[in-house]
Amino acid sequence: MTSVALFDRRGASETIGFVFVFALVTASVGVIYTTGIGGLADAREDEQLTNAVRAFDVLDDNVADLTREGAPSRATELKLSDAGLGFGDPVTFEVQVNHTDTDANATYRANTRPLVYSGEAGKVVFSAGATFRVDGGSAAMRSKPGFLVDDRRSLVPLLVAYPQGGSGGVGGSSTVLVVTHRQSQQLDGEFDTGPDAADEARVNVTVESPRAAAWGRYFEAQGMTAIDGTADDGDVTYQFRTDHLLVSETVVEFDINA
Repeated sequence: MTSVALFDRRGASETIGFVFVFALVTASVGVIYTTGIGGLADAREDEQLTNAVRAFDVLDDNVADLTREGAPSRATELKLSDAGLGFGDPVTFEVQVNHTDTDANATYRANTRPLVYSGEAGKVVFSAGATFRVDGGSAAMRSKPGFLVDDRRSLVPLLVAYPQGGSGGVGGSSTVLVVTHRQSQQLDGEFDTGPDAADEARVNVTVESPRAAAWGRYFEAQGMTAIDGTADDGDVTYQFRTDHLLVSETVVEFDINA
């Protein structure tokens, strides 16, 4: 009887041990599966956003053909992967220039509609000649708008973009064609302090945009100085000094063809 009882106890112990081990393995596999699938989904969404950034890099090059080479239009192909493409709220630029010695001053303004790709991992935005990648609440400028800041001669190029006709937003997983049409290109103004001026003119550039912090970092990289506004309020103002200023304006239309 003793040997039988001992065998029963050992058998029960092995059975219980097997059940515990099996439960532990099953739970571990479940955790790994859930975590792994989530990680794969995050990686896929991030790659889709990266692909959208590359497509917007091509868009930026095509818009440059319009603004610098005089091309009438360019088409950019963009793959939507459970994402949307449309237009954001207007972004406002204001350029104020003042020369203390002569009391001469001038103001130039422009409003533009950003082109916005919205995916699960974030957004890609083309606005005023610059491309931004937006992850969460942080925006990073991917391509620059082409400001030239120098104490002798400076250029502020204003790119105004808006939807063509009834062109609106699209969504899904299709491939769309974004056609950019150049509508006009002109010199908004030229400001010169004159050969006898003792001081340069002060130029203030103000941007009202949800990506004001990224604009501020760009202006600082150009050697400009912050004088007003905060990124939290959605607007920043930066200043530089120059003898001669050119402000150009190019107007383009975006037509989204699904």
